[in-house]
Amino acid sequence: MSIAKLVILALILSSCGLNKMVNQYDNVRYNIDPKTLEVHGGNVNLELDATFPEKYFNKMATVEITPVLIDEKGKETSFKSITIQGEEASGGESTIFYETGGGFSYSDKIEYSDDMMVSTLELRATATLKETTTNNSDNKVLGPVIIANGVITTSERVANDEIIAIENHGYEMETILSEDATIYFLVNQSKIRTSEKSDDDVKRLQEFVKNGYVTKSFEIVSYASPEGSVSVNDDISGKRNKSTLKYAKYLLNKLKVNGSDNTDLYQISSIGEDWNGFYKLVGSSNIKDKKIINKIVKSNKTAEEKEQSIRDMAEVYDAVDKNILPFLRKAEITIKSYHPKKTREEIVLFSTTNLSELSVEELLYSATLEENSSNKLTILNSVVSLHNDWRAYNNIACIYLSKNDDDNAMIYLNKAKENGGANESSVLTNLGIIASWNGELNKAQKLFDKANTNSTNQAILDVRQGNYRSATGILRGNSYNAALVSILNGNNNSTCNEETDACYYLNAIAGARLGNETILFTNLEKAIQNSEVYKVEALKDLEFVNYRNNEKFISLTK
Repeated sequence: MSIAKLVILALILSSCGLNKMVNQYDNVRYNIDPKTLEVHGGNVNLELDATFPEKYFNKMATVEITPVLIDEKGKETSFKSITIQGEEASGGESTIFYETGGGFSYSDKIEYSDDMMVSTLELRATATLKETTTNNSDNKVLGPVIIANGVITTSERVANDEIIAIENHGYEMETILSEDATIYFLVNQSKIRTSEKSDDDVKRLQEFVKNGYVTKSFEIVSYASPEGSVSVNDDISGKRNKSTLKYAKYLLNKLKVNGSDNTDLYQISSIGEDWNGFYKLVGSSNIKDKKIINKIVKSNKTAEEKEQSIRDMAEVYDAVDKNILPFLRKAEITIKSYHPKKTREEIVLFSTTNLSELSVEELLYSATLEENSSNKLTILNSVVSLHNDWRAYNNIACIYLSKNDDDNAMIYLNKAKENGGANESSVLTNLGIIASWNGELNKAQKLFDKANTNSTNQAILDVRQGNYRSATGILRGNSYNAALVSILNGNNNSTCNEETDACYYLNAIAGARLGNETILFTNLEKAIQNSEVYKVEALKDLEFVNYRNNEKFISLTK
């Protein structure tokens, strides 16, 4: 037989082989799990199993299969393709034998868009036979086969209930200012030397009291260096406390300090041996092996053992005796006073009449006051104009976020970043919220991680990402998102107790999943009565597919 005839015969046989595959394609079985596509973590996930019957798959054939989702506007989105080969072919990802048949499993996902709620999943397949002697190919289209309709989108019904990060104003309702003086004593002495009464510490104390602030307290604390017996050191510390208290009262009365004659304002304490001071001074000194010294001393339990360990270190004892112990024979006088503050009424008044009278913290604080609720945005814009402060930009963004206006919020968050807030937790959290709302889930996670955001925001992002189990540990109770994540975890007995249209609709979904028509129709009716949007959604929503011929459902959605 001539070569030409052989080629023709091969093509005829090949064509016959593909024709058989075309004609018997109805015998191929495709199954998806679950039977209806669902969106999770922003993606439509496809899990597919295929089974080919015996004596179907041509030994030399390959078949390329592509699942395609066609949305209600006709837009096509393809999942990845998979190539299946006969036992004598090559280039496939799975082999199907002619005599026994066989199958394959497949999984992939595509990004979800709203138009996919009403859609068709179609499998498109092309069979190919390649003639090895001539390098020619014959192609035949198999199918297409429709294997699913629509996508269940309940996981996309997450409420934007994140905790918006308002930056703290930084204003202190009560600010305590303090100044102190240290009185040093000779070894085993409690008498205050004249030189100590005129040193720089006491002079600073005298300057501080000239401010005339209202006094919060006078604190007198005395110590002893850790040498000699504990009882002796406790006694000398107590005597130093008494002499220092007497001197402080004399000095403060002489200076006419506010409250100096009020004994209730004086807080006194005698510490005795100052081991904490010892460790601190040694640690900051230039003494050789200072870390080892502190370690050895700390390793002893009793004060006597600690003191003995110091004396045993002969090489360093002189340095300790000269440079450490004298600075532990002391008493401290501390005056704590209230920093003068404007009254709430004054802050409210100036925030609307004379902004220059307020500091940036006072202005930010005034924007949080109930009296200024209607002027909040005006005040924050004033902070921007006067101080160009990132906190004001962030808090203006929060106002827009509370209205679900992420476009304007983004403008102000970018300004916050430009003016010093780029790495601030509140700015990063708010940027993460916007990313989450817009479906940029990986970006949102990175921003939340960097911000160390609160657990509620992370839990809501977990729901959006499809991590329902981790979200249930945080989202509890009967709030909307708590009920949603519980339902997504398979607990259809969960209900939302918020009196909102979205809550009623979610409860209707739970009722449909339970097969409880009372719960379903009671809540669906409430949702539709309040918003016609839910009538349109219910007609599309595959959660109610089993009720589309129900008279009550028809009456509610007509």
